[in-house]
Amino acid sequence: MTQARKKKVLDEVRRQRQRRTIISVVIVAVLIGTIGYGVYALTQSKGGGNFPFPCLAEVTTVHVHPWLQISIDTGAGIANVSIPTAVGILNPQITNGIAGGGSCFEPMHTHDASGIIHVEAGSISSEYTLGAFFQIWQVTYRTVNFAGVSRPVVFNNTDILGYKTDSTHTLSLLIDGQKFTGTYESLDLTHYDYCSAQSTIAPCNPTAGGDPQWQGAYPYGTGHTVVIDYAAV
Repeated sequence: MTQARKKKVLDEVRRQRQRRTIISVVIVAVLIGTIGYGVYALTQSKGGGNFPFPCLAEVTTVHVHPWLQISIDTGAGIANVSIPTAVGILNPQITNGIAGGGSCFEPMHTHDASGIIHVEAGSISSEYTLGAFFQIWQVTYRTVNFAGVSRPVVFNNTDILGYKTDSTHTLSLLIDGQKFTGTYESLDLTHYDYCSAQSTIAPCNPTAGGDPQWQGAYPYGTGHTVVIDYAAV
């Protein structure tokens, strides 16, 4: 083979190698992008719907633990609704009924079924409302099993879990025993902490505790209760 022919063959081999390298780099970039988008999508949604907030690590610029209780007169007696473990947590690791790690935490989530809502966020916001918590709950579980029936996760001034107000039933939102007169969904939960560092029994123990934080100072105190009450007239 002449030198010219040999050079031509070597040049062609180099060009083919360069093309294969470029194609490989493009394929890897596409795969990385696809995987990255998939991870992002998983952290943003569950159950076919979107969480109202981006997934966050459990940061504590705001760190409070309101206690939500739901009481419903079913017609066969008064019963309390158990709020599920791991509301707002993707892929939770649950041990003995307590949700530990997960791939995503909403700023409002639950670690157990006590009704304690963990509000843990990086900045103060009036968006951390009771209505937003119900939206997170609905996205996480879709429905709730109550009184032997699968019921919708819905809440507003006239409806709690499909129990609607009528001529024989009222629906009240009670804050520390007093009726809340505004739009129920708008209640800012960051103002109504129940737990403190001295809280060593249920519902605060074992998943909640520590003095509340609100950018270094918390003006609202603790021991507050948030009760949704559906009652017969």
